[in-house]
Amino acid sequence: MPPEILEPIAAVTTLVALGGLVLVGMKMRYTHLQRTRLGSIAPEDVERLGKDVDALRQELQHVREEVLELNDRVEFTERLLERPKAGDEIDRR
Repeated sequence: MPPEILEPIAAVTTLVALGGLVLVGMKMRYTHLQRTRLGSIAPEDVERLGKDVDALRQELQHVREEVLELNDRVEFTERLLERPKAGDEIDRR
């Protein structure tokens, strides 16, 4: 083959090879980042963990609501206990 044909072919082949190396390197880096970010946890476990966190948040919200309701009941009971009784007013006179 004449050298004037081989030079462009060599240049294109070199560019394709370098592009392939860059793509392989990017894929390896992405895989490394995935493993580093997730540790050795499988993606299914990460999804399950997310669902568990959501369930815990809902349960915490329920507990907060119950505490608020109990607080209201305690305050109401305290107000009732602070009121003078009808019999006490008659005895004081």
